[in-house]
Amino acid sequence: MRSKASKRKTPVMKKTLNPHYNHTFVYNGVRLEDLQHMCLELTVWDREPLASNDFLGGVRLGVGTGISNGEVVDWMDSTGEEVSLWQKMRQYPGSWAEGTLQLRSSMAKQKLGL
Repeated sequence: MRSKASKRKTPVMKKTLNPHYNHTFVYNGVRLEDLQHMCLELTVWDREPLASNDFLGGVRLGVGTGISNGEVVDWMDSTGEEVSLWQKMRQYPGSWAEGTLQLRSSMAKQKLGL
C-alpha cells in the first residue's frame, strides 16, 4: 500500500537536538494477514527553515522477502532486527511492541539474504 493516503507525519519538534516522538497512527481496514504483503517505512528528517531538509535515517519494518502480493518490490527489504520487530508486532496484534533499531543511512534497496 504505497499511496499518499497511507502516508503520515508527526508534528515537527522545534528547537531541540533530542526530540521525543510519542505519536500513534491508526490504519483502519488493515487485516492481520495483509501485513505479510506490507512494509512500514519510518524516516527521520532534520527540517531546516529556508534550506533543504536533511535525511537523518530510517527503518523498514516488514517480512523482508522482497515480494509483495507475488511481485518483486524494492521496498520489501527489511533485515535482521527490522524483521524481528515486525514479527513480534504481528504475533501480538493490539499490543505494544518495543524495540530499538539502528537507522539506515539510506533507504535504497539493501541486499536480501534470500
